[in-house]
Amino acid sequence: MNTKPTYRVGIIGGGRQGTHHARDYHLHPRTEVAAVADTDQENLELFRERFGVPGYTSYEEMLDKEDLDISAPVLPVKANPGAVIASAQAGVKAVFCEKPLAGSLADADRMVEECASRNIPFAAGLVVSSHPDYRKAYELAAGGEIGKIVRINLYENNGQVGTHGLNLTRKFADKSPVDYVIGYVSNDPHGEHEEDYGGGERWYGWLGGYIKFSNGIEAFSSFEGPDYRGIEVIGTHGVITNGNNTGLGLKLFKTGDDPRECPDLHEVEGVFKPRPPRDRGRDAEGWRNPSEVMMTSIDAVVDALDTGNPLTITTGDDLRHSLEIAVALRESARNGSAPFKLPVEDRSIMMYPQVGRWNYKKDVHGAEWYRDQMAEHVKPS
Repeated sequence: MNTKPTYRVGIIGGGRQGTHHARDYHLHPRTEVAAVADTDQENLELFRERFGVPGYTSYEEMLDKEDLDISAPVLPVKANPGAVIASAQAGVKAVFCEKPLAGSLADADRMVEECASRNIPFAAGLVVSSHPDYRKAYELAAGGEIGKIVRINLYENNGQVGTHGLNLTRKFADKSPVDYVIGYVSNDPHGEHEEDYGGGERWYGWLGGYIKFSNGIEAFSSFEGPDYRGIEVIGTHGVITNGNNTGLGLKLFKTGDDPRECPDLHEVEGVFKPRPPRDRGRDAEGWRNPSEVMMTSIDAVVDALDTGNPLTITTGDDLRHSLEIAVALRESARNGSAPFKLPVEDRSIMMYPQVGRWNYKKDVHGAEWYRDQMAEHVKPS
């Protein structure tokens, strides 16, 4: 007989992505969707119809009236800090919000501190860095499987202010503090002037550069060259690599007898899962099959609540540090690519993600586009 508790989840933002998350919570054996809050009445009514739960037009009211264990904000970045902070202050047991975290380090600091001061596990972002394969890769790298790590090559435009590539890089560097960065950009990415995006301008520029970690590891983030996204973690006796910073497909290569000979690298097969097809297919009810990353992330939140152990997935603190590296790279570029020391002293500097992340997608893309997206959730066979 299973006597373990079922954790009640309150969804904040029951729209396009929030519905995906809600379905995964609904399917997970240890969680249940208990309520939803959304300021968009159309979203609210559709969500209530699909999940049969109470709906609220403000998350403050939901947090006040519902007995929730997990608060799950799935919101535009502009609204995310307020929802996370309110959830922590309302006394939920865990918070799991979407990415990016915030538009400033000041907001990110407060989000992390409000949760930490109450011992609330704070998970952040549906990101592949949380998948068990990546957790295995971090352990292999830290444990010397590829020798001493000397360099990390990141191929990424960092369009989501570091939530994917910079987050991965920092984790493979064993979360070492960053001494300094040297940044370069195209345009002025995520700049203060872009809050209104020039009346609908979608272009925000790219971000790259050099990162020196205090443990001696060097990282290079490049957006130049062919259309390629990936990461290479280079050690004295091997390489861990993936040609995709948002999906599975990790590979381990090790040297033979002579680690100085690069041609001597050979792949060690069977360590990681192969890259799955993009289309996950649909279940008998017409819903898209759940994301493995999301389901294993829920596993980790549940385990933290059961045991009191730290989260094993990407946290709000992880995304705060990734945002800080991104801010530092851009500030370096603004100063002629001069070395920029961390930590960043001015925590008020704004760094906006692309417009479709900062603002509500219905406002960005239009109501018709958004309704089509909402209809994609369920397709009866």
